Amino acid sequence: MKKISVALALALGAAALFGQDIALVKAPSKLGIDVLDAIRARAAARAFVKGDAPIADLSAVVWAADGLKGTPDAMSSASKAGGTFPVSGDVNYVNLYVLTAKGVYRYDPAGNVLKQVDSKDERGSVTPENIATAAFMLLFTCDTAKLPSFVKGNAAMGQAMGMATASYGGENAALVAAGLKLSSIVMFNIVPAATAQAAKLSKTESPLFIMQVGYTK
Repeated sequence: MKKISVALALALGAAALFGQDIALVKAPSKLGIDVLDAIRARAAARAFVKGDAPIADLSAVVWAADGLKGTPDAMSSASKAGGTFPVSGDVNYVNLYVLTAKGVYRYDPAGNVLKQVDSKDERGSVTPENIATAAFMLLFTCDTAKLPSFVKGNAAMGQAMGMATASYGGENAALVAAGLKLSSIVMFNIVPAATAQAAKLSKTESPLFIMQVGYTK
């Protein structure tokens, strides 16, 4: 009986530790909107109607921003990561975090799950321009340890490559958001040290930019 109680306590402890992760659903095969119409519908906003995004909408935007599509981007040795945007080399050096009123999450593309790294609303720590009514905030970072070898040692080139690559993900996210009737705004006014602490970034990871996403009606 005692052994059962100990096992149950351990199981409950594990559930408490990992129970706040968010399992995302598979992105839809179609949104019912043409890409050109999505470009026309895309809208930047600094004011949103407060409300959480349904898991389906959140899943679609996150997958577009940094997910896996299952096929390589090229037949050459470059861009075999198979993500929703091309990278230089075989490894994706862009990481994605999602921040909401319920915490901070690191996106795991392979498992299509948001891993909670903090249970507090840290959006106000990340930027002085936090929009509290946004449904969620996306944070794009670059892991310099995963950059191609020809970039290492050149910090300026590495920063430029990370920013340019992550911009593909930001564009994907904005277009999918528009197709879901979500508005978004990209911001570069972030506090690096506070952001690193809030998202538990590694020593080789640097924040690039954020995107605040929400409904305007």
